[in-house]
Amino acid sequence: MVLFSLFRIFVNVNSRWEDVVPSLDCKFYLLMTNENLNISKNETFTWLQPGAWRKPCIVHVTMVANSRQALFGKLTHNGSKAVVEKTPIGWALIDQERRMLELCPEIKILADKVMPDHHHMVLQVQRTMPRSIREVVRGYMQGCKEEARKLGFTENLYDAPPFYRVLTHKGQLHAMIEYVKANTERAWQRRQAPDLFRMHRKTEVDGLQFTSMGNHFLLDWPDRQLVEMSRSASDEQIEDLLKSVLAAAHNGAVTYTAAISKGEQKIARMVREQGFPLVVLLNDGFPAEGDPHERFYKPGGAYFEACSMGKLLLMEPNESTFVNPAVMMATEETLRKKAETRHYSYVPVPVESQRYRFVALNEIGRMLVAR
Repeated sequence: MVLFSLFRIFVNVNSRWEDVVPSLDCKFYLLMTNENLNISKNETFTWLQPGAWRKPCIVHVTMVANSRQALFGKLTHNGSKAVVEKTPIGWALIDQERRMLELCPEIKILADKVMPDHHHMVLQVQRTMPRSIREVVRGYMQGCKEEARKLGFTENLYDAPPFYRVLTHKGQLHAMIEYVKANTERAWQRRQAPDLFRMHRKTEVDGLQFTSMGNHFLLDWPDRQLVEMSRSASDEQIEDLLKSVLAAAHNGAVTYTAAISKGEQKIARMVREQGFPLVVLLNDGFPAEGDPHERFYKPGGAYFEACSMGKLLLMEPNESTFVNPAVMMATEETLRKKAETRHYSYVPVPVESQRYRFVALNEIGRMLVAR
């Protein structure tokens, strides 16, 4: 009960925010000024400079359990929301947060979440500290390891050093906090539909190879449309195409797009927000094969929600697809026409260039839609 009370006082992200962070008004934290973040007026966000990790900053820290074991809790559902039933080690993590705040009064915890195999903290350094935030987090993790040993866990508690994401721009604080708050529910959704979040390295469509994730049944949908729009398209042109695309989607068409230009991005967003199925072609969108993050990759933000509902398929062409003869021929022809339209002499574009790949994505999309 004592630990639970401490949890409620300091870091329970399921509580009202004003209970957890009295000085952080949700209406104001998007502004991210020193005054609103309770930082001395003489201090600035200078974390990129030498010694900056001791100075005012906000950082999202993620710590992963050894071998992703469920050491900290069990993911369950209470009938209305997903929850994590913490193990003794999980509660020890919370107790060590209290200890960290006692030892480092310069720090405030803006959000935290203990998951079965990892945990998050969003930390605010309010004024310059004698130690860096990295040293503080390292001490926190060491304290957690010691508590785990007292509870009989003799292995190393953590898999690797913590991952830091530092606040650098307006709006990021809101995204950090919302990500941490939603972690439990997102994990529950992934558990309910694991196939939708499984990365497939060898998805073949008409001889073209892709890495993919999402609802692969969308590939079999008979009615398909491609959204392709010039970067120079006017707002009026974008709105006209949007109406046409939404009408077709309403009548059952699956929308394919590379979502590169602002018009393509807007239309893709509206298709997704209205609950219509979407296939997005990516360039370098997934972790490389063998990357440490490969096993745990999941789409972020709104794409996560669409994927969990079976409304999304992400497809990244493999290298063999970019150099497929049919793809190369179609891409080169489009590049040639673009050059002629602008009265330029056509010069072949390298296959590895971004220009080639962006045009190739649309040509690949055209081939997928025309099947």
